[in-house]
Parts: sequence; C-alpha cells; structure tokens
Amino acid sequence: MSSATAAFTGGFNWFKSGITVGVVMVAAMLFAVAYLAIPDFQEWLVASLGAGWAVAAGYGLAVFLVLVYRPTSLARGWRWWSALAVAAFIVVGGLTFWQGESGASYAYGMAGQWGYALTGTHLWMWLIHLVGGLVIVSLLLVPHAVKGYLVAGRFVGIAAWATLVFAAVAAKYVAITLARGSVAVARGARRLAGARPRSTPATPKHTFPPASTGEASEPNQPEPPAAPQKVNLSRSGGWQLPPVDTLAPPEPHQINGAAIADMTEEIKDALAEHGVYVDIEDVKAGPRVIKFGLVPGYMPQRVGKDGDAAKQRPSRVRVGDIAKRQKDLALALKSPYIRIIETPEPGEGLVGLEVPNPTPGKVLMRSIVEAPEFCRIVDKGGLAFALGEDAGGQSLALDLAAMPHLLIAGATGSGKSVCINSLVASLLMTRPPDELRMIMVDPKRVELTPFNGIPHLVMPVIVEPDDVQPALRGLINEMSRRYKLMEEMGVRNIAGYNAKANEPMCFLVLIVDELADLMMTGGLEVEQQLVRLAQLGRAAGIHMVLATQRPSVKVVTGLLKANVPARVAFAVASQVDSRVILDGGGAEALMGKGDLLLLNNDFPKARRGQGTLVYDDEMDRLVDFWRNQQGPPLPPIDLTEEDEPAGDPDPENIDDIYQGNILDQARDLALRNPRLTSAMLERRFKVRKSIADELIDELKGEGLVIGG
Repeated sequence: MSSATAAFTGGFNWFKSGITVGVVMVAAMLFAVAYLAIPDFQEWLVASLGAGWAVAAGYGLAVFLVLVYRPTSLARGWRWWSALAVAAFIVVGGLTFWQGESGASYAYGMAGQWGYALTGTHLWMWLIHLVGGLVIVSLLLVPHAVKGYLVAGRFVGIAAWATLVFAAVAAKYVAITLARGSVAVARGARRLAGARPRSTPATPKHTFPPASTGEASEPNQPEPPAAPQKVNLSRSGGWQLPPVDTLAPPEPHQINGAAIADMTEEIKDALAEHGVYVDIEDVKAGPRVIKFGLVPGYMPQRVGKDGDAAKQRPSRVRVGDIAKRQKDLALALKSPYIRIIETPEPGEGLVGLEVPNPTPGKVLMRSIVEAPEFCRIVDKGGLAFALGEDAGGQSLALDLAAMPHLLIAGATGSGKSVCINSLVASLLMTRPPDELRMIMVDPKRVELTPFNGIPHLVMPVIVEPDDVQPALRGLINEMSRRYKLMEEMGVRNIAGYNAKANEPMCFLVLIVDELADLMMTGGLEVEQQLVRLAQLGRAAGIHMVLATQRPSVKVVTGLLKANVPARVAFAVASQVDSRVILDGGGAEALMGKGDLLLLNNDFPKARRGQGTLVYDDEMDRLVDFWRNQQGPPLPPIDLTEEDEPAGDPDPENIDDIYQGNILDQARDLALRNPRLTSAMLERRFKVRKSIADELIDELKGEGLVIGG
C-alpha cells in the first residue's frame, strides 16, 4: 500500500470492517426471514424471552465487535463486561412487570417465560436481584471496597438485633397491660350482673345417664336416638349425589402364581437361547396384562487359548438386543400380544415386558371410585375420571380439568363406547348439575341418547349434524362471555373466579361420540371451532372429549391433535392409525375389549391399562337417580347464536358472498392451469365441495376451464 493510501485511510482496516458489516447484515436478514416465514419461530421468540432479546442482542453485538477490533480489551476490561452482563440480567427481570395486551406477553410479561422464571412478577424478588446485582457490580468495579461492605453489614446486623429486642420487650408490656385490663373488665361485669360467689357450685348444663350396673333397664326408659345418616350432598348444597351402592361391587380376581412362575422361566430360556441373558426382579399382575421387569445381565466371559478366562471388563446385555427378540418371545409365550418398553418409567431401572394374563379379570368402576387416587382428585375439586387399571394393577384415575381435553380412538368393539360411559358415570357420581353441565353429540343416535332427561345436560343430545355447528358457535360465545367476566373480576381461570364471585361458574364438558362424522359433514368450520375451544377453553372451565373409530389424518388433524395432549388408544387396525393417535406404534397390537394405551403429560411413553367396565343396569340406575331428583333451579346457559348486527349480509347468502371473494383468485389459477378441477380448488381454498363445484361451473361459463 502506498504512503498516500495509508495516509488517506489512517490505518483503518476496510477489509475487516466490510466482512464484519456483511456478517451482521447476513445475520439480520436470516433473523428477519425466519421471523416472517416461520410462525413457530415468532411464537418462540415472544414466549421465551420477549423484549429481553433486544437486551441480549445488544450485549452480544457489542461483545462481537470488541472481539473483532479490540480482542485484548475484552480480557483487560472483563470487570466492566461482567458488570454489563449483570445489568442486562436486572433489566430483563424488570421487563416482566410490563404486560402486553394478549398472548404470552400478557401471561408472562415482556420478558417471556425466562424472565418470568427470574422474578415471577414478584416485586420483592426483583428488588433482591437488584440489590444483589448492585453489590456484584460494585465488587467488580471497586474490589477494594470489600472491607467497607463487611463493616456496613456488621452495623446493619447490630441494628437489626437491637430492633428485634426492643420489639419483643414492647410486645411483652403490651400483652401484660391487655391481660390486666381484661381481668378488670370481667370483674366489673360480674358485679353488675349479680353473679354468685365462686364457692357456689354451678348447675351443669347437660345431664349424663348413670353408669351401667349390670341390671336390666326399665321398659319405659326411652332409647337413645339413632345417629343421623350422612347425606352425600354437593358442595353448594341442594343436590344429593348418588351413593356408591349404585355401582356393582368389584369382583374378586385370583392370580395364578404357578402360571406366572412358568412364564418367568420361559422368558429367561427364550432369551438365553439367543445369547441375551436377563434377570426378572419385578412382576406386577394386572387384570389383563402381566408386567415383567427385566434387568439386563452380563455376557459370559470369553475363554483364552490357554483355557483360562480372558482378562476383560464384563459387558452387559444391551437393551436393543432385548427389543429385537420380541417375535421370539411371542413364539415362546404363544401370544402375539406382547409389548416391550425400552425406556422404563421414571425411578425404575428395568426394561418392561407386558404379556397377556392367562387368567384375565374385569375392572369394575366401583373399585376405581373407591381408590385413594380417585378420592384425591375429587377432594381437590377436579373432574375425576375412572379410566381403569394399568398393567401393574394400579388405579388409573385422571383429572379431566387438568388434561384439559381428551381424545379417544379405537376400532369397533375395542371398548371406546364403554370408556365414554365410564367417563360420564364418573362425572355423574362426583359432580351435581350446579357444578357441571354437559353437551353431548351422538350422530349414531344410540350411544348417548339414553342420558336424555338428566339435569346435567344443557340441551338434549344432539343427533343431527346440522345442529352441531350452531351449538359449537354458541359454546364459543359462552366461552367469550366467561372470559369477559373473568377479565372484569381480575382473575386468570375459573377457580379464581369461583373463589371471588357470588354466582360461581360451572364446568362445561363437550362429549362427541363420533368425530369423523362431524369432520365429514362440517369440514373446515367444525375443525376451526373445535381447535378454538381446545386452545382457549381450559381457563373458562370448558373441556372436550372427542371419540372416533376412524383415526385418520383427515379426521384427527395435526392442529387439533396439537391442542389435545391427552389421548386414549384402543385396538386399531394398523400401525398407521396408531401413529395418528399416539405418534408411535403399539395400539395395533392391543387385545381389544378395553385393552388401551394412555398418553398424557404425566408419562413420557404410552402407558398400558385395562378400561373400566360399566354394566347397562348400573348406568340405568344412575340415570334414574338423577331424573327422579328435584333440586334447586339451575342457572341458564344460553348456547344460541348471537343475532347478526345491522348491515351484515343475510346468512342464506354467505356462501355466495364467500364465493365472490375467492372468484378472482380462482380466475388467476385457471389462467395458469386451464385444466383446473373442483378438488384442486377445495384443497387450495379449504372450502366445501359444493362451493368448489360452483366455482368450476362459473369458470367454465367464462371459458377459462376446459375438460369434463
């Protein structure tokens, strides 16, 4: 470089600066593209750190520039950079006290979930962080001030101790003065009332019968009154819950110990024949499945050339080798319905093997209702659901309010309808109609219609597909009304509202027996309504139970499944259906008749169990109990659609107007593709087939579409 050029640039490295600016611009462009094109990325930014990303980005950019131009100053001035990091930490914590209008910024503040974890919107926690940060910054910048902090802390401790001693002495004198004053007041009151002297014995308020001397009591002596019977009333009073005797008593189940011991030996021998050595330490017998806990053993040591054992570290059997022998185990145990759990439950270092029980038993509902797990959910105010027993014989009692929605899927005859009846029976056993109301949709007309007439129903069971969408729109309006009431009350959910309001809200449960029929007749509109209820219904006390016997991707869509985390899978036809429900295989190997897999937030893998069995006479007694009971009037729940405001189009012409809005877009597609079909329009614009056919006829009339 010439001297003139060096003088002009002043020693400035233009090449390094250009690269730095280019890197920053490329990073900014990638961030902008990801922010605009990926909605999940936007949601993650807002939910994770929110506006705190600006603070983090500014700090990171400053560190990057210093590393590029002055790397040695970063090491020399590490105290200042550490102090800036502490300051950024305090600023992010302070952003949690500013809330947005909606979404994650409203729930967690402008600093997102990470900032919320720092302070939890508690001012005192942020003040502790602020004071601690100031102390750390001062120690970093002025390290010689440690002695001054110690001296100040000593004086603060002395002052605090003196304050506590003074407060204790003052409280003692105040208590003595109040006690003397109360004694004087009591004496004056006795003088004014002319009380008798203390030596006079007072007449007892209650007379007790004399002790028994062994003689027969007189015939005319009155018998003691019988103890009053405990009436099982609801928490709010007025409605009586059905007694547990309404349900059939549990049937005893005998476990064949000899058969289990033989199966244990067969499992060991079948695996050992293929060089897989295991020990069985934990055996749990359930009603339909026996769960064996397999502990991987050690491989036998190799023998050297001299006949001695080779000096090597003993190797253990891999879990994958056990899982590969599932078919061999099925052949040895003469049963195709076995399942190997490679990842054990938390706290158990075992590989689970589930084998059908040679002596199966039934799980009646009363055995689960009387279990401690079910009673705990009822006591804490949840919506208890007696699902059944797991493979180890433990009760499966779930809280529908915590799920908060449930998807039930299975082929015909697998136990899906019995599971729905168990759910309804659990709610009727534990919740009166002033605390729980239900909306039932039964396109098959035979499964849920027997519940007509119970006071829990908001309306009669819906059997016509045309009546479903108005009911869903009315339910969405009820949800919006509840959110407005909670906003006025300043609470977050239905529990907080019921704790403050004079007229508490009741839970609303929507039960759909056949989701596939609704998705086939309603299409996109039904899916959007169900997704909206699933996203926002939990805080308003609205929960959904969706059941289907055709679990395909067109019925259980990805958006709907993402908002329904709790799923129960009964026996299905193929592994594809199992993946739709559980995001994995396993349901295709179930035995049917109540054999199920449960997937919820409490377990990382699907949990196997046996569903409860509710007889028809039990349900009849339960329904008759509620039909014959006359309780106080229930608050009305209006699920009718809101009237259209003035100036809105006629509902009969909505399809025509909607068709006119997309007609121009359909013309553009026809110009690029003259062989356009109604199926292509149906998928592109997500409209009903009738609207797509009308669009194709219009385009054919204009000469833009050719073909049949």
